[in-house]
Amino acid sequence: MAKSKIAKASTVFGCTLLMGMALFHGSGLHYVNDLMRQSNSKPFLIEIFPVLFAHPSIHLLGLAGLGLLTLFMKHEIKKVLFFTSLLVCIDSLLAFYLGAVIPGVLLVFSTLSLVLGAIKTGK
Repeated sequence: MAKSKIAKASTVFGCTLLMGMALFHGSGLHYVNDLMRQSNSKPFLIEIFPVLFAHPSIHLLGLAGLGLLTLFMKHEIKKVLFFTSLLVCIDSLLAFYLGAVIPGVLLVFSTLSLVLGAIKTGK
């Protein structure tokens, strides 16, 4: 399957947004972890919190990697990009549910970019 320049650029843009968000989210780990230690939370929560906080960053990096992988695929590119965009769309809904408007909007832009990439991919 051939990919147009628009499809490649759109896919790279969407994945770049995901990677940027992952790095930005991950950069707050130390700060939020310190706040959690200072809170009166149960020791179990304080112990597992860093892993739970790091998971969304790893998740976003994985989705970005999956999207970038389609640049090197020859078959089923549309299916992979649509599936990836669906997962990012679910993440955006979760972000809005948590009240994170800016991350939600960035995830919507990433979703739309990946969908555009899938649409502009050849037959």
